[in-house]
Amino acid sequence: MSDQGIAFKADVSLGHRHEELSARGWTVLTADEFDDDVVGTLQQFGPIIPQFNGQTAFAITRKPGYEDLPYSQSMNGIGPHTEAPVYAPPPRYLALHCHQQATCGGGHTGLVDGYQFLALLERTEPQLHQWLVETPVEFVATAKPGEAAQRRVKEYILTPTQDGDILRFSYNQFHYGDVNPCKEDLQQSLVANSPSPLARFAVLGEAYFLEHNTPVLIPDGCLLIWDNWRMIHARSRYNDPARNLTRYWLA
Repeated sequence: MSDQGIAFKADVSLGHRHEELSARGWTVLTADEFDDDVVGTLQQFGPIIPQFNGQTAFAITRKPGYEDLPYSQSMNGIGPHTEAPVYAPPPRYLALHCHQQATCGGGHTGLVDGYQFLALLERTEPQLHQWLVETPVEFVATAKPGEAAQRRVKEYILTPTQDGDILRFSYNQFHYGDVNPCKEDLQQSLVANSPSPLARFAVLGEAYFLEHNTPVLIPDGCLLIWDNWRMIHARSRYNDPARNLTRYWLA
């Protein structure tokens, strides 16, 4: 992922942020737009729901024990994915409130439009696209790497609903068999040298993400919101342990 972030200008129109979220799939609210009322502001986009740990706010900052893992509380990069593909449905929107951004040149949140990727596949890989339409995929998620409890769901990569189409994509799932893989899972990729349609989908999705993603470095005090049913996101590696964000899920 590129480390070239993009800059934002303050915009006091929250209506404009809703329009931006609908049009391109993500938006950034500046601190003066929500005046420290993060929860109240987020509830204008959707109800806040519990995450894997049962809490409605999750700290995205370095915690000991995850140094070798592609996990949110490590400083490692995290491959392209949609959030919580094991939930039915997954959270509609994700929000990251930045308290202190990394100053090392890393820690970007990359975003790409997954609907556009699937539309490209329909034109260029019709047989693969048909396989995706017809074949459900099992998604597995351990709440934290190494824990015993898991969530599982078997769903289509694109699931139509009355409220919109739900895209599921997970680099970790496709490569290692778990959204939050442990060290043992990381020993061998399920995608490398595999002729399966799912492996090809994973490879093409990763390549599309690397070519087309927008890397966003959220400014201190600001709030990034994106459509989790539509956008694939990832995080670039960073080495500043002071980086501190809070994650919210919205229905």
